[in-house]
Amino acid sequence: MDESGVDYDARLAALASAFAQSLPGKRAEIEAAWARWRAGEAAARATLQALTHRLGGSADNYGFEALGAAARALDAALQPRRGAVPAQVAAGVTELLAAFERPAPAP
Repeated sequence: MDESGVDYDARLAALASAFAQSLPGKRAEIEAAWARWRAGEAAARATLQALTHRLGGSADNYGFEALGAAARALDAALQPRRGAVPAQVAAGVTELLAAFERPAPAP
């Protein structure tokens, strides 16, 4: 607790807990966007890229380094200027989904 009475450790722990609880929903959104893109919905690539970009930017802040790294790698593979090579994207999605299964960091 600092001199103003704010317990930053408790606040950060609460944010990390909320982030961890949001992960099943984030995973479902990523899986859905991936399925739509594989089914031929071109706009789903941009959705998938936006989801992975946000996840890659936030995961490390809450101790989910492996998840963040996998999300950033997939985000990079999905960048329009890179051409989104299907094999690289599929491998990136597989790695990202596996990263969701890794244990949450200790508090």
